Amino acid sequence: MNYKLSNRELMLIKLLAAIGLISIFIYGTSYLASEINKSKEYLFIEVNKFNEKKQTLSQIKAQETNKKIILSLEDFLIQLTDMSIQYEQNDNEIVIKGLSSLDALQIITDIETNNADVKSFILNAEEPPNIILSINFNG
Repeated sequence: MNYKLSNRELMLIKLLAAIGLISIFIYGTSYLASEINKSKEYLFIEVNKFNEKKQTLSQIKAQETNKKIILSLEDFLIQLTDMSIQYEQNDNEIVIKGLSSLDALQIITDIETNNADVKSFILNAEEPPNIILSINFNG
């Protein structure tokens, strides 16, 4: 039994095939676009992780560099002179009397950040104008 399709049936099959191809094309492009977006988001996450690691390594490198730079007694005395702070020096010991709390905090911060070669320091803080800071540098 041979059945011959009519022109109307052929046109309907062609139309369904065209609709199917268009549907497959639309589905494929939307799937491809969503996969590209997922890939882009993953890439951004990985780039952020890399940047965080890079920043951490940079901070570690800066700390290592700062460890190699040691603030000497002479440099510290120059800083005190630049800050217009009066001090008394006995060999490697510096005694600073009559400090304000801000100046004392600044000196201690400078010692810490500049990795000063300090043996010991004593901070006697009774009242802000009576703050006494005694710093003993290594040999």
